[in-house]
Amino acid sequence: MWILPLSTPQKIGVIFYGLVVGVGTTIGISAGLFLVGLTVSLFAQYTGFPHLGEYQPWLAIAGLEYGFFLGIPVGAVVAWRVARSRLSDQKASDLLDEQPR
Repeated sequence: MWILPLSTPQKIGVIFYGLVVGVGTTIGISAGLFLVGLTVSLFAQYTGFPHLGEYQPWLAIAGLEYGFFLGIPVGAVVAWRVARSRLSDQKASDLLDEQPR
């Protein structure tokens, strides 16, 4: 089956979709580590173990910050892979060049 190649607006849309997925991944990782920091901080507050001292109130914010720094390269890889796979799926289907039955 013959599939038409992607037009320029469709290619821009695929790249934009990849960037949206990458940014969503970055935000998700950052929010996840924020929740981990908040959970550890609350656990330490109620049980006294581990003793975090003056860092206890800042643990959730530190998780948010370091999660963002971790999320940037992971989000970039996700954006690259999503955009590449969507753009290369079109090229791979063009190479098949099957005749309709």
